[in-house]
Amino acid sequence: MLPKYTCPFIICLFLLMGCSTADKTSEKSVDNPIETKQNKSSNQKNKSLENKLLPPKFSITKFEMNYIPENKELTLLMNYEINLEIYEILQENTQKLYFSLEYPEAVYDIFHKTTSESVLAEQPKDHKTTYQTPFKINIDLTTKELEKIKNNLSGFNLIIADKDKDVIAHFIDLNGFNTFDSDASNSTHIDETTK
Repeated sequence: MLPKYTCPFIICLFLLMGCSTADKTSEKSVDNPIETKQNKSSNQKNKSLENKLLPPKFSITKFEMNYIPENKELTLLMNYEINLEIYEILQENTQKLYFSLEYPEAVYDIFHKTTSESVLAEQPKDHKTTYQTPFKINIDLTTKELEKIKNNLSGFNLIIADKDKDVIAHFIDLNGFNTFDSDASNSTHIDETTK
């Protein structure tokens, strides 16, 4: 009588073990897309510009102004240099940098605002690491106003935003930045922890 029940019992046992293995396999295949998405998102996070736009990886090498009275155009030119790591990050089509000037308080009355419009930085190419960004402002300036701006060039600051136009860095005193001393600088880097 025992052999009569043993055979169906063994068959049921094998069927149950087979179902259990199939469940585990399907669980793994369901988990894999999630793991892949998490890996992709962590790779994209590693390609972020946050915590990277600090000297010597990103340096402002020159800041000057030029005014053309015939065109009533003030141009503030900023030269900057990036290192290879930032160059590689900016090679991705999704990465962009936006620059905006923060005006010195002494010239608010001339510009009638505290910051300039955002300017899209040049997309790095040909392994070039030095760039120039012009901030052009159409404004009719008197000699006195022009002199006031020139005397306050050291008060201009730089705000850097990422592709989402979220501020990721703030550089103080563009005119004097090429003599950067990390121990004495007031420049800051903005990251998730300071919000």
